[in-house]
Amino acid sequence: MSDLAKKLGIKPGYCVCLLGAPAESAALLREACPPDVSVYNAPFVGRCDVVLFWPSTLDGLAERFAQLQHQIVPDGAIWAVIPKKPFARARGISFTWEAMQSAGLQTDLVDNKIASLSAEEYATRFVIRKERRRRYI
Repeated sequence: MSDLAKKLGIKPGYCVCLLGAPAESAALLREACPPDVSVYNAPFVGRCDVVLFWPSTLDGLAERFAQLQHQIVPDGAIWAVIPKKPFARARGISFTWEAMQSAGLQTDLVDNKIASLSAEEYATRFVIRKERRRRYI
């Protein structure tokens, strides 16, 4: 298993969903995953272990997080991927990490890890708060 898959908590047999991934990022992640991981480029019917998504605006972001928390298993993870500051403007991203984090925290999610995906992108992991996971069984 690759270091990137380990860093993202992607284990053999997992279901992973990539939502809005740039082609280069999707290829990097597909290559990093163990061969028996199912990777989807669209919402999966059922729940995934890991969802990675690339928000492009703050408009509706809290609602998006709220939807995604129902698309993961109770102990799963949602990774919000954004460009590093030097690359954000070129990609049309005008919001800050703090604003993205604030949107996620308006839900049952809490952020607990940050990981670099590439030279241009990093991701923040959000999980369902432990005391609220029973609601998602």
